[in-house]
Amino acid sequence: MTDKDLRRLRRQDLLQMLVAQSKEAARLQTELDEEKEEAAQLLQGYEHLKEKLNEKDELIEKLKSRLDQKDQLMEEERSNSQESLERLKAKLDAKDALIEKLKGRLNHKDDELQELQEELKVLQKDKWKELEDNGSAEEVLFRLRALFR
Repeated sequence: MTDKDLRRLRRQDLLQMLVAQSKEAARLQTELDEEKEEAAQLLQGYEHLKEKLNEKDELIEKLKSRLDQKDQLMEEERSNSQESLERLKAKLDAKDALIEKLKGRLNHKDDELQELQEELKVLQKDKWKELEDNGSAEEVLFRLRALFR
């Protein structure tokens, strides 16, 4: 509206316009107050969430620290276990080698024993034949019977 148009209006029209503008200003002020209150609530909620986030960050740091300690402890235990396993494997290998060596010796002794038993059989046959040839086999049997009576 121009100045000319405003001057042509009657007093009553001007008052009505002022009342309408006052009502609009009051409505806008109420709306502004509501928006300010909503903004304050949002800001308060934001601050509350920020505090909770900080608490969660602290908790995360504590848990991370504990997890790092656990990881370090587990790594040390794994290392110790690995070393123990290597030592046990070495001992097992040494025992296996000793077992193989002893098996070899045992087989050798078994072979020697077999040879000696075969040799003993041959000697017994020879001796028995000698005794039979000399006629003293009956005499030996007689003496053996006498011993066992």
